[in-house]
Amino acid sequence: MGFGNEGMRMEKRHRLREAAGSYWLLDMEQDGKHYKPPIELNESAAKIWELADGGAGVEEIAAYLSGQYGISRAEAAEDTRQFLEGLRAAGF
Repeated sequence: MGFGNEGMRMEKRHRLREAAGSYWLLDMEQDGKHYKPPIELNESAAKIWELADGGAGVEEIAAYLSGQYGISRAEAAEDTRQFLEGLRAAGF
């Protein structure tokens, strides 16, 4: 299943935290049997998470990234989709 431009919300069990100059994505509802380590995110990945969690769709996120980092919207949209697919594959 791909990510379109519909608004998204991330599962409430996952939280983004900033600590020691890094961003960390954590699963807050682990049962202890199957430990899922936190994922370290860079600043742009953390912003994608925040925007998606706020209900932004891929095109809205791409517009932000394009303006912020000076890349094309098409490239930003593809990067966003790849990032979100990677998180999904990792169980986030």
